[in-house]
Amino acid sequence: MVSIDADSQIWTIAQEVVSGLGFELVDIELTGSRSQQVIRVYIEKPGGILLSDCVAVSRELGELFEDKNVIENSYRLEVSSPGIERPLRKAQDFERYVGHRVRIRLKSKQEGKRRIVGKIVEVDDNMIRIISKNGQKASFSLADIAKANLDVDWGKEFQGMGNTV
Repeated sequence: MVSIDADSQIWTIAQEVVSGLGFELVDIELTGSRSQQVIRVYIEKPGGILLSDCVAVSRELGELFEDKNVIENSYRLEVSSPGIERPLRKAQDFERYVGHRVRIRLKSKQEGKRRIVGKIVEVDDNMIRIISKNGQKASFSLADIAKANLDVDWGKEFQGMGNTV
């Protein structure tokens, strides 16, 4: 497995490479087993990510990970777009998506809830404020969030399309 020090190095190297190539580093997932570590790097840019963007980042990262011997065991590197239900990690991510639906899992229960779905209404000084579908308001700090993703209402997205097949 990747040590905490290696985890930090992976983030630092990825941030340098990704921003140096003109992209935004959205997230990194470290999964897998001791014998086969998987490093998933999610990148974004205005207008969307192309396959060639993923290839360029993968080549640069792979070379630097090897040169700096960051990971002791075998690993697989995957680079991709974060997708339509992208993760939100930084205050800037939440600010960018004010007015959008979000699915949030908190580190601990607040007002009896640990999972919240609602629309981001405001981001102020690392405080995130959302309103749920039924009008309930919630406010919590960025530090309280274990995981957050944009939440697409797929039923609404396909509503009115009819039977096109």
